[in-house]
Amino acid sequence: MKRFFYVFIIFIWIFYSCQNQKTEDLNLKHVNHIANSINADLNSIKSNVFYTANFLQHRVPFDKKVRGFSKDFYQFSSDKALISKYNESKSAVYCPADITISSQLKKIIINSEVFDSLFISSIKKNPLISQLYFLDTNSFLRIYPYIDVTTCLKPDINLKGFAPYQTANNKPFINDEAYWINKPFADPYGRGWIISCIEPIYYRDQFIGILSGDIALQGLKKKYFSSGTELLLLIDQKGKIICCTKEAGKLANIPQLREFGYYKTITEDIYDFDNPNLTDHKNKSLSKAIKSLLSGENIENFYVDNNKYTIYKSIIKETDWLLLKIIN
Repeated sequence: MKRFFYVFIIFIWIFYSCQNQKTEDLNLKHVNHIANSINADLNSIKSNVFYTANFLQHRVPFDKKVRGFSKDFYQFSSDKALISKYNESKSAVYCPADITISSQLKKIIINSEVFDSLFISSIKKNPLISQLYFLDTNSFLRIYPYIDVTTCLKPDINLKGFAPYQTANNKPFINDEAYWINKPFADPYGRGWIISCIEPIYYRDQFIGILSGDIALQGLKKKYFSSGTELLLLIDQKGKIICCTKEAGKLANIPQLREFGYYKTITEDIYDFDNPNLTDHKNKSLSKAIKSLLSGENIENFYVDNNKYTIYKSIIKETDWLLLKIIN
């Protein structure tokens, strides 16, 4: 009888251990599935940006002879900056007022009109892309979808001073690679907090500008972090919050993501400094768990009001982010 009792206890222990292991496996599979989906979207965008950049620098004759600007499309603003008239199927263009439009620059401006159809096609294939643009070494900008650049940019702004251009300036064009700006920053062109996939553009071995595919953080949040029940958090490798679901924000006392307020035109890089860092969280149990996850662990526990929670981690390789799922 005693032997039967011990066997029964061992059986129960094995059964519940297996059940717990199965639950852990399911949660790990789930968080890995979401992370892989996000990574696949980012990889698709990177591939698309690379393909477009490759096409531009090998198929577009930037030095082809051109005529004057079409008066049906190009015009000069009251501040003497070159802009374009609104057309839903075309990009907006901008050349600062203090830039002399040389014959070579005019060739780049007009010969880059072919970009429009590529930009439209890329965004149709990748709805997470909020905009695509080409910025050349003269600060000439071609951007899609169309925006009223005169409301976003000062006539003498130096667009080459912003992070996207500086990230790829004179960097090599590497096959199947891209330069990610994975730290959210305020889009100079008015579309809120974004991250960017950047490729340098070369023509006949000369660096002529950059191509940028931008992802609005709100678009990423809407697709992956809009659940009203799941507790999901996206953080960087330092533990800083990028975005999270509403319920995860409530549990960790994290304020909801606020869009960047465009009270005036942007003249320098502005990063999302206000997002909290979970390694500094006032809940020491949570901060300790986050530090452990950042150090390499995939599962950790923490407590809130004496209630035990478990965090499951997965890595998003493209941008080196961590996706966290919390279970009560």
